[in-house]
Amino acid sequence: MTQKPVYEHYMKADERPPISKELLLTKLVGTWLNTNPNSNYLARLLLSERDKRLILRAYGANEPHPIDWGEVEAIAYAGSNLSVAAGFHAFYPLNGNKINLWAYSALGVLVIQIYVSYQDDSHRSSHFSREFFRLTS
Repeated sequence: MTQKPVYEHYMKADERPPISKELLLTKLVGTWLNTNPNSNYLARLLLSERDKRLILRAYGANEPHPIDWGEVEAIAYAGSNLSVAAGFHAFYPLNGNKINLWAYSALGVLVIQIYVSYQDDSHRSSHFSREFFRLTS
């Protein structure tokens, strides 16, 4: 009789054990600069913790003065370590348009996917971009 391998470390996403404390946000908190100085999307991000919530202030690419998109609350997500935030999602309703940001941190780089949906009468097509950011402080 052959023995079946046991995969104790494997579980479905919805079978993750509950945690009894809030996610640690420290891995994400700080000022992040886009690694592409010629980006058409975001120049920098400021992530801060306020009242155990993750707060995002994004700055749109515009030289010499990036455009302040304002502050929004971001929803933090755990990665493989269930107690440490490794990514987030945030939503910006800018000028009647919808901008969703999805991000995750890997090897010291913050990878952000930007999804833009135009809600005005410009007939522009929705689009997305992927940007890479490095932590400066």
